[in-house]
Amino acid sequence: MKTRASKTLALGASLIMATLAMNSAFAGGDRKVYMRFAGDFIQNIEQMDVDVMGRALDTTSTVGLIRSKAKGNLGRADLTAVTKSTPVVDPGPDPRCPVPDFPFVKVADITDNSLVFTFVNLSLLYGDGDGVVCINIANGDRFVAIDGNWLGGTGRFRNATGKFSIRFDEAVVVNPATQFEAESGTITGTLSRGK
Repeated sequence: MKTRASKTLALGASLIMATLAMNSAFAGGDRKVYMRFAGDFIQNIEQMDVDVMGRALDTTSTVGLIRSKAKGNLGRADLTAVTKSTPVVDPGPDPRCPVPDFPFVKVADITDNSLVFTFVNLSLLYGDGDGVVCINIANGDRFVAIDGNWLGGTGRFRNATGKFSIRFDEAVVVNPATQFEAESGTITGTLSRGK
């Protein structure tokens, strides 16, 4: 019983120290962001389009749903992202694609990539970005780059601003019939607490 109480007290003290560290880190302005994530990606979910007022249109488009766990210098969080992309009619070079021994070509534009972090203390952090999907024409390797802005949050991230970049380390097709993937990567950037 003593061991369990000791572990509970140690965990509580760790959470308090992490919160205090976060609050003091924001006091100095911009904070570097480094988060790792891993989870799943469900592709090609049909969604009704809406106008800027949120009214339904007569058209639909497809989105992808990403559900991940994240951890890093902002803490531990559940991460959900919804991404929308359009294929490129004529694939070609793009400055955001890497250029190793064999060139990559851009095959899709990521027009929207909205994300929400839900942290252990129920603080939220959200943002939106865009990017590219590139394919290595020699071996089929895929490169995905997304860059965006933090749009605010709640709790300790209320009024947060800054920029982020997402890079994927791995993406493995679990089942092509269900268009379901496992993936992991990193999120870097800066974060400021707004006034």
